[in-house]
Amino acid sequence: MNNSMTSTVYSARRQPLTGRGSSATSRAAAPGQPRAMTAFDSLGRPENLPDEIAQQLRARILNESLAPGQRLPTEQELGAQFGVSRNAVREAIARLKLTGLVETRHGVGTFVCSDLAMRPFEVSHDDLLDLAQIIHVHQLRVEIESGAAALAATHRTKAQLDTLRKALKRVDQVSDDWQAAAHEAVDFHLAVAHAANNPYFVRIMGHLSHVIHNAVRTFRFRNTGTARIEEIDSEHHLIVDAIAAHDAAAARQLMRTHLDNAMARYRRLLGDL
Repeated sequence: MNNSMTSTVYSARRQPLTGRGSSATSRAAAPGQPRAMTAFDSLGRPENLPDEIAQQLRARILNESLAPGQRLPTEQELGAQFGVSRNAVREAIARLKLTGLVETRHGVGTFVCSDLAMRPFEVSHDDLLDLAQIIHVHQLRVEIESGAAALAATHRTKAQLDTLRKALKRVDQVSDDWQAAAHEAVDFHLAVAHAANNPYFVRIMGHLSHVIHNAVRTFRFRNTGTARIEEIDSEHHLIVDAIAAHDAAAARQLMRTHLDNAMARYRRLLGDL
């Protein structure tokens, strides 16, 4: 194996998509004026044309270079700007529809959805292309998981505590196997969310689980067999002890410390400090 795996997880050193052709995306229209459409970057021949097109469009929608309610160029116009076929554009638009970013009005065209705040919650790969976005996702995770730990300390059942301890034991048993340990560590965090006895914590943790899993895999791959793994295992045990003792304040703080330590470790690992 080699260290190229690290780049597949957070891709922190990749340029964010909004940085491509940034002069085109940073110009905002004057108040009351419709935003002018600027040319997109020609894509050449990347591995997945529809995904690349969707990423550029998504970036402009989220930074409001393409404003809510604004009509997109036609498939033919987008194809010419991107230097691709209409079929590739059509597939990209279908991806954006699935995530609630655009809507098609029959006989009129495709428009940015007017109420983007109501689109389904997602953390996509695009959100993890630079350090700033990674930190935003991490901050969300800290608030969710520290709250879940506190609720678990208050509301967990004996059966849920048993499940949590079994999940912790499985992490300990495979600590020398970075792939298995990553999987079990994610299950441990999901067990904490279940013990909170609030279904919304479980649902949002389900959305975040791929982010958590990728981060843990990278860290375990690079650090299995070192003292850092022992530190993580110790933090897990302290969290379970607080939940077992019904100490909500301690569980909240210990989970927050655990996740803040994790982010510090990831940033050192990726060379961002």
